[in-house]
Amino acid sequence: MLDKILSSDLFIKYSGKFNSMLSGAEQYIRETDNIKIVSFSLMTLALVLFLSLIVIIYVRNIIYFVKSNNPKEDGEERQDNYIVLSAEDANLELERELQRELEMAQAEKQVRELAVREEEEKQREAELLAAAEKKKERKKEEKENKQEEKIKTQEAEKQEHIKASKEKIGVDLDWQKGKIPPANEVAKTENIQNIPTSYQQSRKELQDLMGLVLDMLGRGVDDLKIAQTINYKMQGMGEENDIIKSIDAVKIFISLCVSGKFSQLKKFSELPGEEQALYNLANGDPSLALALLENLMDSNIDKANGSTSEEKRQQIYQEVSAYACCFGTLAELNDVMLATSSYELAIELSSTNVVAWSRLGDVYRKASSLPKAAWAYQNALSFADGEIDALEVANANKHLSEHLYAQGNSIQAAKLYNSAKQYYDSLGINRRLDRQEIDIISIIEENQTASLSETIAKLLSSENMR
Repeated sequence: MLDKILSSDLFIKYSGKFNSMLSGAEQYIRETDNIKIVSFSLMTLALVLFLSLIVIIYVRNIIYFVKSNNPKEDGEERQDNYIVLSAEDANLELERELQRELEMAQAEKQVRELAVREEEEKQREAELLAAAEKKKERKKEEKENKQEEKIKTQEAEKQEHIKASKEKIGVDLDWQKGKIPPANEVAKTENIQNIPTSYQQSRKELQDLMGLVLDMLGRGVDDLKIAQTINYKMQGMGEENDIIKSIDAVKIFISLCVSGKFSQLKKFSELPGEEQALYNLANGDPSLALALLENLMDSNIDKANGSTSEEKRQQIYQEVSAYACCFGTLAELNDVMLATSSYELAIELSSTNVVAWSRLGDVYRKASSLPKAAWAYQNALSFADGEIDALEVANANKHLSEHLYAQGNSIQAAKLYNSAKQYYDSLGINRRLDRQEIDIISIIEENQTASLSETIAKLLSSENMR
């Protein structure tokens, strides 16, 4: 129906135009000659063909449009089915695309969440590290503070020890009050061997062996062999520490003579001679040696008091403290009270002098002041170095074991005693001499007095004793 309507309208339209053209052509032909007629005919034919082509195309488009809206043939049905299938595929593809986008979105979300978790984990680790570092710093500060407090406590304890020592002992530590008679009075006496001194009191067994010590030193005998010999001559009744420290004191005094310490004193010409001091010492009288040592200590104390450098002053005090230990050891041969004062002076000059504390404990023990002795030995152990001060540690352990045993602490007492015994056994001081060694000692003692002057001269000229 629509096709017929469209065809009739088109025909009417173009028929009107064609009639108009024919009318114009007739009029033109009538007015022109044959050439014009031919030309016009060709133009008319071309126009007709052109219009026919337009009509055909137009009609064809209309028919195609109508057929596309009204499918009736099999081919057209197949085309429609194809279009339907394509739409379903498009929907499926759209669903897949949406699914992919959803998966990508979820993956991006997971990546973001993972990144956030990693960032949080890193932050937690950083916080933990910071906390650990702060904890470490706090521990370090606490350790440093504890160390500082420990040092302060030890220093305070040292001062308390010295203060307690002054209060408990009841002895005035003013060195000037314990001085020996002026050396010039000693030097002016014609017979120097008969000088009366405040040091010469009761004799002890060890002092009778000083000549043998000097003789064996002059012969270059080893210190431990000398100690073993002296212990043998005392029939094992002497203290190991007393024997060893007496030999050391004699060697220190000789080294001071050889190194010129006494000859440098301003009053050296008024003092006893070094040879005479050693001669008297060999005969059990240490008074002249003590006179030389006292003047050396006084000179150094004056030097320290006049120094403007605290470091230099403390250095001199430590040196004098060592001299005071040597003085006390020689004085201990026949005057325990004088030895006690000298050891107290050594501690006053150097509160950490382990040798002075150990030997102070010895003189307290000999004076039956056992609590004071235990106190001094404990101080010696608190300041001692296990390797450097092994002798003093062994001495303190041995006598502290006696104190602990008396208090009923037998286990700790046995432990300390065994420790000291092992040390002395390692030195060999308690080992008995064999028959040949005893014979040699007998020969030395027989010639000791005759060769004493020669031995002393040899010792004072020996560089090995410096």
